[in-house]
This record gives sequence, structure tokens and C-alpha cells, in this order.
Amino acid sequence: MVIAPEPAFSETYAVARRKFLLLAAERGAMVSSAVHPTERGAEGEELAIDIATFGDPDAEKTLFLVSGTHGQEGFLGSALQIAFLRDLVIPDGVNVVALHALNPWGFSHLSRTDEANIDLNRNFTEGALNLVEDELYPVLFRAMCPDDWTEETIDWSGVRDKVVADHGFKRMVTVLAGGQAIEPTGLNFVGTGPSWSRTVVAELLPQIFAKAKKIAFIEWHTGLGKFGELSHLCSLLAGSPGYERVFHWMGDEARASFAATFEVTGGEVPTYEGLFSAWLPSTAPAAEWAGVLIEVGTYDNIAVGDAIRMDRWLKFGRGRTSMPREEMRRIMMDRLNPEDPEWRTKALENGLDAQMRALRGLQAW
Repeated sequence: MVIAPEPAFSETYAVARRKFLLLAAERGAMVSSAVHPTERGAEGEELAIDIATFGDPDAEKTLFLVSGTHGQEGFLGSALQIAFLRDLVIPDGVNVVALHALNPWGFSHLSRTDEANIDLNRNFTEGALNLVEDELYPVLFRAMCPDDWTEETIDWSGVRDKVVADHGFKRMVTVLAGGQAIEPTGLNFVGTGPSWSRTVVAELLPQIFAKAKKIAFIEWHTGLGKFGELSHLCSLLAGSPGYERVFHWMGDEARASFAATFEVTGGEVPTYEGLFSAWLPSTAPAAEWAGVLIEVGTYDNIAVGDAIRMDRWLKFGRGRTSMPREEMRRIMMDRLNPEDPEWRTKALENGLDAQMRALRGLQAW
């Protein structure tokens, strides 16, 4: 079946939120909303994290769907929530909880990070960070985050090749992408404490999950992997019942799908700090958990990496640029949320299949 993407996708955060809340109202879902106390959206609109419970709020089995951890990646996650829940027949004993826009500021302002440049998917961490004093970070920061955005400064392959030769791919990619507390204007900034989004979900989710005994979850991202295809990152302990259950649902081929997206590093992936999905089970420690972060691929690693760098430059760049800022923003968004109908159709079909696999697996669990 070919799925038309137009009704599910939105052009702005404000439209996506209206669609989500209208659907929740039409289906009689219970909604908990936390409105940002200080920030407004790109159109001056209210910014909020909205969490809707579809079906019996006291059900002992919950499917939890998360969109917008990285703001501008929320367009697909929102579309998947809306398309999935529009006509879903929810089984007895199960409910579906949809968190719409974990990072509403980034969703609205078309940015990966929040208003404080915090990467929310590095902010859910406790205690000392492993990477705070790593001497490689300043070297990589200067290469990845230049003052000017020109053909000469965009290319960081020379620095990359030297760091890899001296320290290997694993350390480079971990220092670059794993999370850092050194530079507040840099990529993957963990913050100096809990973000607003973290304080909200830390308060709301334990209440929403209070009756759940078995929780399955999918957290949606875009960028890594082949065009419209899925890759899976499970933060549960490898070999644990929850970990094995995820790949039983998603298919055994999904086990190696995330590492395969790192073409540039030969499959070496970062050691991450502060992933939301790793923190999530702490919100209902008595429940059993099985879940996964899913990336929906767009373009190659270099193109997507440069899009994330563009996002950062649009916030902090003050030097010369070889293109108008609006053109840079258009390119950045195309690489993280392609308007190509083929991508949107494929992403929806694959994403809806994954959500249905999780729902059926949860029902049988």
C-alpha cells in the first residue's frame, strides 16, 4: 500500500502541533502539556511538550512514541505519530503514549538543539562526563565550527585524517559526537545541568507510566543511513531480555543497522553521553522495558554532518559565508527533512511498519 505523505507531514511546528492536538481531541486522548515558560516559536507561537495517551490510561502495556528530540528532525516523528494514530485500533490491555516535540524550540526554529544550544540527546546524563578534559575536542571544534563558512573552511578532511591516524576512528567519533561540556557553542553540547525539556519529562513521565508494567518505545530521528531506510540503536544492555526482544520485533538484520550507517568511520560508532533512551527506563523502574532509537536515513555521512554544522553556524557564525543564510537553512533542512515525495513515502511506510511491529510485539509480550 502506498501511503500519501501530505496529510501527515507539516510545514511548521505550529501546524504539526495543531494536527497532533486535534487528533488527540478527536480520539478522546488524555493530554498533558507543559508550555515553555520563557521561549516562543519562530512565528511567535506557544512552545510546548505535549504527551497524549490514546486508549485506556490504566492499561498495563504501553507503546511510547517520541518525536523531536533533535528539533528539526521532529517533522518525520510527528508525521509518524499522526499517521499511525489516525485510525489505529488499539488492542485491549494496551495504550499508546505519544510525546510530541521533546524539543519544541528546535522544532519551531529549525534547529537540532534547544534555546541554550543543548543537544537534548546528550543531556540525560548523571555525574562526571568522560569527555570533559579530552584534548582532542578543541582541535576538532576549530575544524568543525569555523568562523567563516566558505569552500576553504568547510573541508575538515585534513584534520580528520590526522586525528584518525594518531588516535583512531573510535576516539575521534566519540570526542566529536559523543557529547561534550567544554564549548557551549559547539556541537553535541551536554549543557551545564538538566534542560527545560528534561525537567518536564522527569516530572510527567513517571505519572503517565504509573500503571504500566511493560513498556515498548520508539524514539524517532533522521539523518543516518540509507535514503528512507531504518537503522536501530538500542541502549538497553546487550543480551538482556529487553534488548533481545527489540530485535525479535524489528528483525535480526536490525542488529547491525546502526553501525552500518557510519560509512566514514568504517562502522565505528561513538560512545554516547546522556542519551534520552538510555535514561528513559528510570521513569518507571518497576516496569519491564524494550525499545529503540530509530534513525531514518537521508543522505551520506558528510552531507548530513555538514547540515548539522550549518545549523550550528546559523546560530553562532559571524564570519564570511559563501551562500545566503536562507539558502544555507534550506539545504540544512533538506538533508534532515527531505521534501522529496519518494523519501517521505518511503520513510512513512518503513516507520509505520516499525511502529506496528512494536505494537504487535508488545501485545504478544
